[in-house]
Amino acid sequence: MKIRAILSLFLSLALLTLAGCGNQDNLSEGKTDEQIAADYVQALGYTIVAHEGEATKYTLEQKTLENLDYMQLWGVQKQEPDAYFGKEIVTYPFIVKDHPLEQQYSPDNHRICVAVMLVDSKVIGGTSVPLSKVKNLVMAGGAYSIEGKTLKEVKGLNYAEWLEHWKKTYGNVTE
Repeated sequence: MKIRAILSLFLSLALLTLAGCGNQDNLSEGKTDEQIAADYVQALGYTIVAHEGEATKYTLEQKTLENLDYMQLWGVQKQEPDAYFGKEIVTYPFIVKDHPLEQQYSPDNHRICVAVMLVDSKVIGGTSVPLSKVKNLVMAGGAYSIEGKTLKEVKGLNYAEWLEHWKKTYGNVTE
């Protein structure tokens, strides 16, 4: 009798958990891509100071990855870009506070911009860059991961090693 009660309780808890997870999906229904991106940024613990609106929308092709800007962007993603060939990628940037890059780049002189990439209304990654408040320029050194990690921290390779791998996999740089 006790076993039946325990099993019944366990099954009830399992069903409630599944129902709760299902409701989470329903909560994102009806949200715009920008709202989904903003929710992701806030879930990372960053405070959004400004929404910059949709920045880019493109279909990822192998040729795209020969461009230096896209190389740097994809270099700091956990997943390789191959999974997204032929897919439309939409990017939403936000100016944020409470980001790890603020430890390197003083908030007095810099703003941190994070850009969230989505495919089919699902977050696939993103980048972060410090912007100079004086000249509104991206700082030297390229993009960081959305968490503020370097290429080496994300990929485990120094730049030369990663570049060699990139050229073999995706081709030479055109810009």
